[in-house]
Amino acid sequence: MVWLWAWLLVAVLALGAAPLAHKMALAQGASSLLVAFSSALVTAAAVVGWLLARGQVSRLRSISARQAVSLLLIGVLGSGLVSLFGILAMTETSAANRALFQSAYPAATALAARMLLRERLDLRAYAWIGLVCAGLLLMNLERNGALSLTGWPFWLLLSTLPMIGLADVIAKRSLNDQEPDVVAAGRAIGGALILVLALPWIVRDGGDAVVQTWPWLLLAGLCMAAFTVALYQVFNRTFATVAASLIALAPLLTLMGEIALLGLSLVWLQWIGFALVLLAVIGLSRRA
Repeated sequence: MVWLWAWLLVAVLALGAAPLAHKMALAQGASSLLVAFSSALVTAAAVVGWLLARGQVSRLRSISARQAVSLLLIGVLGSGLVSLFGILAMTETSAANRALFQSAYPAATALAARMLLRERLDLRAYAWIGLVCAGLLLMNLERNGALSLTGWPFWLLLSTLPMIGLADVIAKRSLNDQEPDVVAAGRAIGGALILVLALPWIVRDGGDAVVQTWPWLLLAGLCMAAFTVALYQVFNRTFATVAASLIALAPLLTLMGEIALLGLSLVWLQWIGFALVLLAVIGLSRRA
């Protein structure tokens, strides 16, 4: 039980710290492409290193071609494009807002499973999902009270929801017989591979930014690797409902850190929206 709580604490701290580390790297002059690629590369290396330490790298070679394609697709969507879009959005919005969208991913997965796998959702689940949507809208209010629905950061973050939902459905359909650590490693590798396509622009613009921001880039990648490994360790040892509820609170850490380090402030409607999303995600995870 002690190890279970320790893994859970690692998952919450890592998920809360990763968006803040991304934001700090952006604030110090790193480009979105550099932040996304560097953190994805560190994440992949760290997760593969974890497999090496556990003597499980051979499991990666044992997966079928079809499963390999599924793993890479999950990585492209869940660890590549979702991460890149979130980081791009943070050039104009807060890390807390990005973290809040991350916490809403269970709602996206539930809807994707309903549409693609025909899994049933009861009325309470739809109510929780509706509250998640309402909270995200309130969180994205401008200070003058006008919804920022015309702003590209909101739509970019919104687009990550169906992508993560699709990635989770593919994982559920294709990878039920694989070890969670293998899925985590394949997903991390797929995310890094898709972001390699941006390397020519990263090399051209990176240079000095890497020197200035490498501690934040390293921290962001290690946090995502730690979260990935810790999450699967927690869910492998049952306790899934309570774990999902507590992990959903990670954006609170991001918010507190951004207030302390970057002077973020929210209007009262945004505070209500933030609380609504967290409460709704906890309610949704408890009914799962």
